[in-house]
Amino acid sequence: MDLRVIRAPWASVYEMNARLAERYRVGRVLLAGDAAHVHPPTGGQGLNTSVQDAWNLGWKLAAVLQGAPEALLDTYEVERRAVASDLLEMSSRLLDNARRGDHGRGRETLQLELGYREGPLAPASTCPAAVCPGDRAPDARLQGAAGQARRLFDLLGGPHWTLLAAGDPRPLPATAGVRTHVIGPAGELRDVHGDFAAAYGLPPGGWALVRPDGYLGPIGTGEQLPGLQDWLAQVLPPPAS
Repeated sequence: MDLRVIRAPWASVYEMNARLAERYRVGRVLLAGDAAHVHPPTGGQGLNTSVQDAWNLGWKLAAVLQGAPEALLDTYEVERRAVASDLLEMSSRLLDNARRGDHGRGRETLQLELGYREGPLAPASTCPAAVCPGDRAPDARLQGAAGQARRLFDLLGGPHWTLLAAGDPRPLPATAGVRTHVIGPAGELRDVHGDFAAAYGLPPGGWALVRPDGYLGPIGTGEQLPGLQDWLAQVLPPPAS
């Protein structure tokens, strides 16, 4: 049906903007979402990016409030501001393309390849696997000890850290806030489809630590496992006395 506007009680001119806050944190003041970055809607990633800001900041705030080192909050700006900067560049480029009649959208708009490699929580070391610290943790089909189907992503959901071990690594002392899963013939989960081995590429006895937001922290071999406790002290509250 035809529509005709009779009266417009309020109207404004919308102007495209691309703005990025210089700082995401000053003391106890932290910015996230539209307060930290504004960009043209052509990227279509404003809400996604804002939710990712909140999730990245949320688990770090919770850890600090429970006693983790306050320096953990500084990693929020380092990780998320770089993502927003790339988003502003992409959105502005897509806007210029749209003005020329090109409305194509590439793989970058899916945001499935975002990561924090070389970031403050991605230890710089030789990576012995198919993935590296800072990458988004891949999913995998698994099988439980009783033969039931499991998904790796189901194990990662929640505010905890997750230690994924290939085979039967050296024992890790129980750590509050970290859940350990051994995947292999001697573990409680089986990689019957080969998904885990293909996606992670861990050597026998290797391990990968997954952050609460689903990104990878340290990755190492069985010989490097004892040093993991020292690294966790940077991101976890101290043990209860």
